[in-house]
Amino acid sequence: MATEVASTTQRPVRIGTRKSMLARVQTDIVCKELRKAWPDRQYEIHAMSTMGDNNQTTALHEFNAKALWTHELEALLENGDLDLIVHSLKGTLSARSSMSN
Repeated sequence: MATEVASTTQRPVRIGTRKSMLARVQTDIVCKELRKAWPDRQYEIHAMSTMGDNNQTTALHEFNAKALWTHELEALLENGDLDLIVHSLKGTLSARSSMSN
């Protein structure tokens, strides 16, 4: 009779971010701290361009969309394709403003 051995291998922690230099630096800092706290885990950084990155010609007020720099990342997080996202708080001013009211 074959005995099944439970795998102790955990999948990597998937960290989402934008491809901008600032986002990558911030994500590297977060990843470094996670590695200190949980050195046995593996971490993958998934950097992507978002709607706000890809369209540099349309005026922001013409987008009629919120979260131009985070929407795609948030969707991947909600779908379970990412475990966490790193984004500068400066990019979430509208969300912060509505929460403080």
